[in-house]
Amino acid sequence: MTNYSLLPFNFRLLPDNEVLISNLANMYHVLPAKADLENLIKDIGSLNDDVISKLEQKLFLYSQDDFETKVQLTASAFTKRINKDLSSPRLIMIVPTLRCDHHCSYCQVSRVNQDLSGFDLPLSSIPALINFIKKIESPPYKIEFQGGEPLLAFEFIQEFYNQMLLEVERDDFTIIIATSLSLLNDEILNWCRGKPINFSTSIDAGIKAHNRHRKLITKNSFELTQKGIKAIEKKLGKGKVGTVTTVTHQGLSGWNELVDTHLELGLSEMFVRPVSSYGFAIPKQAKDITIAEFMVFYRNLILRVFEDNKKGIPIVEHFLFIHYKRLMNAKDGMYVDLMAPAGYAKNSVLIDYTGNIFGSDEARMVYRKYGFDNLVLGNINDHNMTLDTGFSEEILSQSFNFDIPGCADCVYQGSCGSDPIYHIQEFGEPIGNKAFSRFCQLHKSVFDFVIELLKDDSNRLVLEGWMNE
Repeated sequence: MTNYSLLPFNFRLLPDNEVLISNLANMYHVLPAKADLENLIKDIGSLNDDVISKLEQKLFLYSQDDFETKVQLTASAFTKRINKDLSSPRLIMIVPTLRCDHHCSYCQVSRVNQDLSGFDLPLSSIPALINFIKKIESPPYKIEFQGGEPLLAFEFIQEFYNQMLLEVERDDFTIIIATSLSLLNDEILNWCRGKPINFSTSIDAGIKAHNRHRKLITKNSFELTQKGIKAIEKKLGKGKVGTVTTVTHQGLSGWNELVDTHLELGLSEMFVRPVSSYGFAIPKQAKDITIAEFMVFYRNLILRVFEDNKKGIPIVEHFLFIHYKRLMNAKDGMYVDLMAPAGYAKNSVLIDYTGNIFGSDEARMVYRKYGFDNLVLGNINDHNMTLDTGFSEEILSQSFNFDIPGCADCVYQGSCGSDPIYHIQEFGEPIGNKAFSRFCQLHKSVFDFVIELLKDDSNRLVLEGWMNE
């Protein structure tokens, strides 16, 4: 009989007395009871042969004959995971204006009224902007225009596109316009036709929640969003608009309405998250919904989505899907929030309307509220500008979550990430206290939910179907 020993692992007690274990290779296994964990630690031989075989394959166990091989395989898997997060492409975000026609209650960056001046990135900055993009990233470039409301600065987007075409091939960049769609018109749509331009918009959980929080004087933000989506699909085709849902307290009962709205609009993809606790959103909304409350909503939403999929109605919810892909070590499981080292600066860069450069959109939000100058990497309008990366390097060096308190011993350490900007905002330093971290509570809860869903083979088939699309 082979004598087995344990390689290092983390564990977490799940509902119904089950225990989830994981290791540095980011392999997972569910033990049926706490007693099995005790046997694994004290008497491996008491486990049945099938469990031992699975644990050996997943690099939890080694024998005298294969210790070095198992260690090398674990180190290789660990290195591959780190390199994957290090080498993923960078999203370039541009804020052409801070002006906005909406006055959202959970706005994170303190927008300004649409008729104000002095809050736009000038057209004259476009050459420097393009040079900066080419300097820090390789094609294909993924560029996202944010706001404010970027359609208020549509001339800037047009000129940027025209000048970008002079510098790079048409197939070497794509543009996403993150907009409420309230200002969308035929002129904009006609210009976008045939170009590598997509839209991203918000649909909150129900018309009442949407119109209450995404405020327009006309009180019809939801209706204008629907109208805009239909216009995009009619003039530009399917797949040209994606949605993000922000869940607030007023939307906690709107999961069915949210799914129905997407299906009625012909949308087969969703991305659902709780209201973000950054910048100016903190005192207004972010503290009004707990992660536990969001998870009740989210559980109902996902169960509805899975039910529809099992009936042959294809719809994907990407927030859950991302967590699943991280657990499965999928090649395309990249998500800036769930990277270790963090995605800050290395996987995202934002150029604000002032020309200031930030390592993430969240860094812009924190800077806007607290004026933390170290978050500014440079300014594209400065001649001979060089990025000030000292503070960023310090942040990134503390975002490898395998060796920081609260993460090193977490069962989801290999799939989760580190959000240093959030923890700087909440705790004054990039590591923070994970016991009180809203970031930690959210992602740990979603990972738990994925593990629960995978116990049902019909749910597993839905997720595998998403992976194969």
